[in-house]
Amino acid sequence: MIFAGYRDADLPAVLGALDVFVLLGAGSDESCRAALEAMAAGRPVLAARVGALPDVVVHGETGLLLDAPTPAAVAGRLAELLSRPGEARAMGEAGRRRAADLFASERHAEEMEAVYVDTLARLRGSP
Repeated sequence: MIFAGYRDADLPAVLGALDVFVLLGAGSDESCRAALEAMAAGRPVLAARVGALPDVVVHGETGLLLDAPTPAAVAGRLAELLSRPGEARAMGEAGRRRAADLFASERHAEEMEAVYVDTLARLRGSP
């Protein structure tokens, strides 16, 4: 089954139905939010090495990255993941942990707060 386009209300169900999540473009803002959502849902990610995707997906650990996402390369790597369901599940679980550890909203808020505190200190002339 192929799901394409923007999803909102049914996103957890859609991600839950997938064996592998494929993303060949970084998205309009280069944030790769779709890959993060798939990782948070415990899905291995097959992605092109573009935008921030190499920072999000750890090749061989949370999914696979393609330098040249030709149709043949995508099909070959997808077949590889689907033929090794145990390895794919392990990548999905590693992705879930990575998403929780590095991309949780709490961590983002802490990092943003640190930027604001540093900026205010610089504006006030503090070291």
